[in-house]
Amino acid sequence: MNTELSNSLKGQAWGLFIDGQSVPAEDESTITIFSPANREPIATIARATANDISKAVETAQAGYKEWAKLTAYQRESIIKKAAAYVRTQADRIGMLMALEQGKPFNQAKAEIIGSCDTIEYFASEAVRVEGYVNQTEKAGVFSIVKYYPVGVCALITPWNYPVSLLSWKLGPALAVGCSVVVKPTTVTPLSPMAFCMALVEGGIPARVISVLTGQGSVVGDVLVKHPLVKKVAMTGSTATGKKLMQTVAPYLKKISLELGGQCPAIVCADADIINAATVIAYKGFRNMGQSCSSINRVYVHVSKHQSLVAELKKNAEKLTIGDGVTDGAADLGPMATADGITTTKQHIEDAIGKGASLVTGGRAPEGGQYEKGFYFMPTILDNCHAGMKVMQEETFGCVVAVETFETLEEAVNKANDTNYGLVAYAFTKDFKTSMHLGDTLEAGTVCVNSGAVNTNYAPYAGWKDSGYGVELSRNAVFEYLETKHIKVEAI
Repeated sequence: MNTELSNSLKGQAWGLFIDGQSVPAEDESTITIFSPANREPIATIARATANDISKAVETAQAGYKEWAKLTAYQRESIIKKAAAYVRTQADRIGMLMALEQGKPFNQAKAEIIGSCDTIEYFASEAVRVEGYVNQTEKAGVFSIVKYYPVGVCALITPWNYPVSLLSWKLGPALAVGCSVVVKPTTVTPLSPMAFCMALVEGGIPARVISVLTGQGSVVGDVLVKHPLVKKVAMTGSTATGKKLMQTVAPYLKKISLELGGQCPAIVCADADIINAATVIAYKGFRNMGQSCSSINRVYVHVSKHQSLVAELKKNAEKLTIGDGVTDGAADLGPMATADGITTTKQHIEDAIGKGASLVTGGRAPEGGQYEKGFYFMPTILDNCHAGMKVMQEETFGCVVAVETFETLEEAVNKANDTNYGLVAYAFTKDFKTSMHLGDTLEAGTVCVNSGAVNTNYAPYAGWKDSGYGVELSRNAVFEYLETKHIKVEAI
């Protein structure tokens, strides 16, 4: 089934998605998308021009005026019906993701289903956006606070979880009455495009969702500066996020950013080592480590050092690697880009050159099926320290680095010694220690004995250089709303 489906999706020419139609770029220019599994071309996409961008934003503005007039209950009904339709397309959209990103098909399909869950969650949450009435200084004076959709939103999304991280932005924007112009990366434009098209096919008004493809340095820059765009939401690197803030600052637009991470894990002396190794391997290696919430560095108590490394090695070496299209049940596919391989190798070489020990991995897997793709083996580095790049920079690759500690205060200080603050992990059986680490680790999310970081019902915030604003939970809804105070004196 996978081969037949994937073959049917290859070789297509994708246009821009504006007003419910797939249209070529004004100058008909295109970009070719290549498979990370074998570097073969899989599709072409349109390269949007400045006029295309203006057309998409103006269309979105017209869509916003109508969409915002509906009640939250009407939008909830429409959105949930559309999401139900998208679920019927999960195989097709998931296969597009496997083709372009390298993620095994089973994981890609699960991402589509999970994204529908997020869209539905926010559809329900919008009906609970509540204003309030204040007491006032004078009888007959009424003070009312209400919330209104901000308007057209530019949603700039990454390639590692191309549909999931889109849904985190698309869900609250649509629910509260905003329209959107989506800008996916040129690495993985197909699955976000197909997801948005399916939502429109399922009932979202055509002018409410547009999708523009093309180089981010051109399309993204013009898009976020457009005067009709009132809100920008982006997931990407910290450097890109800071640049984007500088770009929109003169226009005083609302902005939210989910940025990079360099996530630590502390394994205490009383930790369940089997559970700790299982979670660390899952969060360190899943999606080839291409996640902002990946566990990058592990601080383990000296008494559990050898047992943790041995157990972690077992977990790493039993992971299966394959082409995510033809082997949809594989644990790992190729990395998405050649740059990812380059950075991973540089960080490993730097660490070994500074005294780290290679426990496992550190190279591409052997075999003809891996020769053309961006494959790399799960890698564990031991005896690491803060002077290594792998302990300071975001590798965004399939590498976990290990260092020891003797006191909990030492572990916390090492974990917090970074400009990032997205997620931190801890492993202990002691409740008091759990709460202490929850309080003292400097991150927007702290997971104790678990790798289940993201959930629709809780906020996902980046501290320090890891973000600005909030995604997920009902808190995220307010990133897409403006506040208004209405004061009336009865006369």
